[in-house]
Amino acid sequence: MEAPDPYRAALARWQVTVRSTPLPDTGGRADSPRVFLECTSTFFSRYNTGIQRASRNLVDAALAAKGPGACSAIVYNGRYFVSIDALPERPAHALRPTPVDLLRETFHRARAGAIRALPGPAVRDALHSQRLEYSLRRIVHAFQNATRWLHSFGAGEERRVVFRRDDVLVLLDPAWSIDLSVELRRARAAGARIWIVINDLIPIAYPDLAPEGSAIMLERWLRRVTPYAEGMLAISRTVASELRTYLAQMKVVTTPSRIEYFYLGAGLGRIEAEPPRVAFQTIFRGAPVYLTVGTIEPRKNHALILDVFDRMWAEGVDTNLMIFGRLGWRSHELELRIRAHPQFGRRLLWLDAGSDTELDYAYRHASALIFASRCEGFGLPLVEAMQYGLRVFASDIPVFREIGADFPVYFDPDDKWMLYDAIRRFEAALAQGEPATRTARAWPSWAESARVLLEKVCARSRFEHSPYRT
Repeated sequence: MEAPDPYRAALARWQVTVRSTPLPDTGGRADSPRVFLECTSTFFSRYNTGIQRASRNLVDAALAAKGPGACSAIVYNGRYFVSIDALPERPAHALRPTPVDLLRETFHRARAGAIRALPGPAVRDALHSQRLEYSLRRIVHAFQNATRWLHSFGAGEERRVVFRRDDVLVLLDPAWSIDLSVELRRARAAGARIWIVINDLIPIAYPDLAPEGSAIMLERWLRRVTPYAEGMLAISRTVASELRTYLAQMKVVTTPSRIEYFYLGAGLGRIEAEPPRVAFQTIFRGAPVYLTVGTIEPRKNHALILDVFDRMWAEGVDTNLMIFGRLGWRSHELELRIRAHPQFGRRLLWLDAGSDTELDYAYRHASALIFASRCEGFGLPLVEAMQYGLRVFASDIPVFREIGADFPVYFDPDDKWMLYDAIRRFEAALAQGEPATRTARAWPSWAESARVLLEKVCARSRFEHSPYRT
């Protein structure tokens, strides 16, 4: 039998006590640590999915929390860190493409055309090389960073962050394209302690499933920031273990003294009073609807899910598939397949810019969530579905076992027939009259997740034996 996980064992006790026993409000004391949450990448991002959604929720919860230190959100303006009152809201509707978006789309389409015109592994490998895309990304990032630097001269310095001894600087965002070395040295010289949140190492471990060039970007970012860090905080035990192994192999001069983990919270953002669009609701009024949530990109395994539903539709099964997520990278061919599909707009629905209100509605009315990822750092849709008591079919990967335990029905992410059989058994049970009851599984809120993050980064000797330590 597997030994109990101390974090999971403490989770039940924590959920009971965290609301009734608030952490001390030390924000007004001169000797209390100040916590600065660096969220530059999310601040300048146009999107609110995945990492951006997690960062927004953590920042909002931390700023509202009464905990072991006064919290501030900060961003890098091109020359130094400045404080912000809050992260800006991002619209749920489709965003107008920027020149960078258009340039990226032109490149991807030209590359796909060149590969079709000159088929062969040599051409494909050359056009999909890490070095090529990394070089192109550097040009775009250099322009963005120069623009940010120029704009910084037009702003006053009243919001510039002045670090002092025992402050805590948390790099919450993966700002791979920005060199923060000067500011990190300034923080360390003032006596501040630096922590880095690590979402995953997927670009390094699975470069074929990540955007081209991201493996080089992530590795160089880690080499820049790791020597300044007192600790690193992964978003799951699985990622923390992978991080320890990678740092040992990377052989940087200085490694953090502490590598720990915490869990992201669950819960959607602001749910609007107005109901979702009528056209959106219609699909839930007939046959079962299977939901998949996440950006369309290779590691999410949408192609395997579509293969399964193609088989069921060919057999005459009356069922629906809803894809909830924007178009990502390396997915041009899959995009064409979806849009040209004979069931597109009927039994196959794709929401590339759905709102939290519509996602809430989908979780409440779908028959099941399918989470077929080949790799993840955490998996927000899994814990969100657990909160709704929604049946989950999840790929059998370590982090899903860690987070989901016995809640999902697991399948091999490389075996579409295993998923097919699981769905057919589920539908057969429903057809025989088995009630589709929902039993929600409790999970920490974003406020509770932020409290653990703050406890860990502010921890001193009094927290050395905390049950949340790895």
